[in-house]
Amino acid sequence: MLFAVVAFLLVASSSLADPPAGSNALNSVSVGVPMNGSLQRGEVLPKKGTGYVLTKSARERKARFGVLELVMLIKDAAHKVSRKHKGSILRVADLSTRKGGKIDHHGSHQNGRDVDLTFFMVDKQGAQAVADTFVPFDANGYSVDPPMEYRFDTRRNWALMEAIIKSRRATVQWIFVADHLKKLLIKYGETHGAKKSVLRMAEQIIHQPGKKSHWDHFHVRIYCPFGDSPECRDVGPRWAWVK
Repeated sequence: MLFAVVAFLLVASSSLADPPAGSNALNSVSVGVPMNGSLQRGEVLPKKGTGYVLTKSARERKARFGVLELVMLIKDAAHKVSRKHKGSILRVADLSTRKGGKIDHHGSHQNGRDVDLTFFMVDKQGAQAVADTFVPFDANGYSVDPPMEYRFDTRRNWALMEAIIKSRRATVQWIFVADHLKKLLIKYGETHGAKKSVLRMAEQIIHQPGKKSHWDHFHVRIYCPFGDSPECRDVGPRWAWVK
């Protein structure tokens, strides 16, 4: 009888010490900065879901992991675009590896807060097109390689930008893309009824980080999730609307 009582007390005290649901003892944790960091308990992005599919390269590199907030952002944005434009399939490229750290072909993507997304594009007949590799586009929205084969699908790409910016799943710090494609996106938003608040955010968040960079894909980076500090550290501006 005494043994049973002692065992009960031990179990009860253990349960009281358990972390509450949603704490970092259970969830993913981003450590360090995107260029030098790691990932704890990374959340895996399924190979496909509503409105998206992982690229072959992301599957082969096993770069399917991120903080929970980033994974939810991707799912949420893809779902919203597919609802707005029927049949849309977003091709999701590299996130981070299971434990983060250095990953081939990237200077960042180390702590679960970065993801590369392919552009939506259409073929010469206006149908949605897909390719196994990133496709670069010029200032007129035509593919450079292969030349003139595809057009930048500004309608769907703006819907994606809007869904990412407005999503409550995570707070976006950057969407890296070439300036000439940013101009196409902002112009589309202005002429198709986008809210001024969303356009102001897009003007700041959408950015080209270097010359002739990101003309073949979007690179999305989110801020450190709430609760991941002090392990996680943000680098760069903190926008006025960020709490």
